[in-house]
Amino acid sequence: MSDELASTDLIVAIEKSCEYLYAPEGSLNDGQREKIRSHFQQLFQWMDGSYHLELLLEPGEFDWRSFYQALQQFFPQFAWIKAQTEAPKHGKRMYRFDFVPLIFRKTGFPFAVHLEDSLAQQFALSSEEALKHGKQLIQELANQNFSINKQTEQSLPPIQKSEEKVQTAESSANLVRKEDMKQETQSKARLRAVNQKLEMVIEKLELSMLYSGIQYFNQEHNEESDWDKRIKISLREYTYLLQKARFLEQMWDLNGELVNKTEKMTVTGNKLVYERDQVKQIKANFSTRDIHFVIYECQVIESRAKVHARPWFRKPYVKLMKMDYDNLLSKAAYFDLLQGESSILEKMVREQKDPPAKNAEEVG
Repeated sequence: MSDELASTDLIVAIEKSCEYLYAPEGSLNDGQREKIRSHFQQLFQWMDGSYHLELLLEPGEFDWRSFYQALQQFFPQFAWIKAQTEAPKHGKRMYRFDFVPLIFRKTGFPFAVHLEDSLAQQFALSSEEALKHGKQLIQELANQNFSINKQTEQSLPPIQKSEEKVQTAESSANLVRKEDMKQETQSKARLRAVNQKLEMVIEKLELSMLYSGIQYFNQEHNEESDWDKRIKISLREYTYLLQKARFLEQMWDLNGELVNKTEKMTVTGNKLVYERDQVKQIKANFSTRDIHFVIYECQVIESRAKVHARPWFRKPYVKLMKMDYDNLLSKAAYFDLLQGESSILEKMVREQKDPPAKNAEEVG
């Protein structure tokens, strides 16, 4: 490929996908991150474990940025590392997107490279069905971001006096309108299919956040003697945790409104009843005063943290007290817990408001 459109460091991309895969188990610590980096650096020294997909497109407009972003969103277990293209040949342009398909395992080293197993794990399907589903999804995303070049300037036909020629022109216009309507209908159908798949991905992510939050608070957190120790974390992780802590109060208010709205609803056949009971027990240990105190705590943590934004030959990092880091972890876990429950409650409200639409979808 002659033109590189976008690229990400291989190990950085793999670590990001590993973070997503490990989310239901908790957050990766520094030791686990180091093992991930070491494992895959050694692995890729001796083999090229990457895969790639190729698009061969007719002349037209292709929004490769939106397509590449959609790939990262719909296939989060794939570590996307490069997007490339080359000059058109024989009237067609080739696009190539490189990735590493990762899976999570309970035994041995937790992360491995395998295409079919990665797809099966992402879509909760058999390997054969997952592969078929992945190909279909990629085609839909490509179609959504590709449009054929249309001629902008057209010469007007001369005025015809013959009734026969007028009828021919009207018939052609009707055919064009019908074709446009057909394309619009197909486009809407593709968009609906993409939106449904996006909702599935989002729902899976939100549920993983809910389980991660429950697991965090179900663990024992004893006060440690090294609470004043200075530790080092990446600037990205620090920013991520701090953002969740800052927005905890808003999520608390939103969650409270949804709880009040759904209190009178009858919940039957809900597989998450046990999980919601666990959430209620955890929330009972927090008060509104605790939540309103969060912003002040964030300010105190920021005043004590030391940000190294541009260190020599290293990635940006932050030094902070272990006590402050544990505090941020706790608030981020509580944010995930509330957001996961809120997503379940919002779905209940939607289903309660529009049961006919839901039944129609199930029949279809």
